[in-house]
Amino acid sequence: MLFFYKETPKNIMNWYEDDKLWEKFYDWMFDKDSFQLAQQQVPQLLSLINHPIDSVLDLGCGPGRHCLAFAQMDYTVTGVDISQFLLNKAKNKSKDLSLNMDFIQADMLDFTSPNKQDLIVNMFNSFGYFDTPEKNQQVLNSAFKNLNKIGTLIIDTVGKETLARNIEPVHLSEHSNGDLRIERPLLIDNLQVFSNEWILVSGDEAFKRSYQHYVYTPIELTTMCMQAGFDSVQVYGNLNGEEYDLDSDRLVVVAEKF
Repeated sequence: MLFFYKETPKNIMNWYEDDKLWEKFYDWMFDKDSFQLAQQQVPQLLSLINHPIDSVLDLGCGPGRHCLAFAQMDYTVTGVDISQFLLNKAKNKSKDLSLNMDFIQADMLDFTSPNKQDLIVNMFNSFGYFDTPEKNQQVLNSAFKNLNKIGTLIIDTVGKETLARNIEPVHLSEHSNGDLRIERPLLIDNLQVFSNEWILVSGDEAFKRSYQHYVYTPIELTTMCMQAGFDSVQVYGNLNGEEYDLDSDRLVVVAEKF
């Protein structure tokens, strides 16, 4: 008999604070290949920066894919995430690799870094989590304040155009262990918000969660970064620095402070 776990009531916590979500879908989002990909992406990130760096803040670091890769290159690294489950994953991996780095459990909305940073990265569609445009703007404002006098913020996300072009109403994926994931994505609120429902079917149990986050066009993110105080903003279609166009899979924003 198939039965569902109950969804967490919205008045208890925000969806991204629900560690049960990250725990249940961890293997779908953070497999071994995703960590290997991060190792390849860090040199690409560094190639987009026009100044020397020593310190790196991974904002929304999750299980540490990118901050671990930075630490292996001997940068001073801080990983910040609100999920204790994901931070524990990152801490355990850093211990396994004998890396010296800091992990802080905090909400990126109002996080104040104890030390100014040369580089802040926000990877893997981790921007736009908050429920108003003003709060998402606040994330950029805080990032600007957490940077040194010369510093760079890099956001790696998916553009609104790409989502609108590729979105599928309902689709199903099968994991190597036989688990099934059903997704029901939508663009809502005048195409401002990406809303998705994930259903994990494992054996005779099904686990369901919903999430929503704002999505942006290049001009919208550029305007927001300039409003936060950044002096220069470049937009790319991938981490190789190629031009953003309608065929781009990624939206990469490089905001410089100088």
